[in-house]
Amino acid sequence: MTDPWAFGWTQLFTLVGFAITIAIALFSFRTFGRWRREKLEEKRIEIGLDALALAYEAKTVFDGIRSPATFHYECEDMPEEPGEPDERRRRRGTFYAILKRVGRE
Repeated sequence: MTDPWAFGWTQLFTLVGFAITIAIALFSFRTFGRWRREKLEEKRIEIGLDALALAYEAKTVFDGIRSPATFHYECEDMPEEPGEPDERRRRRGTFYAILKRVGRE
């Protein structure tokens, strides 16, 4: 007396298994999209931090170049103009040192 339309535990477990499988698949697709967005945001943050580090490094370099303080060795190879007074040469030396720093950096 086996009824082909009888619904037993095996069929119930099979349907529950299918439902769980579908739920896991749908949930994992959503998490994959979330994971992909997180990776893109991580790359954006990394690029932003690299740009910020580069900006700070450039700021430090330009502060060193534009510093008005000069050392005597920076102006030693500056060409002399005939009949130039020492005060004028000293004032011209600061500009020469800055141009020399730009060429060096």
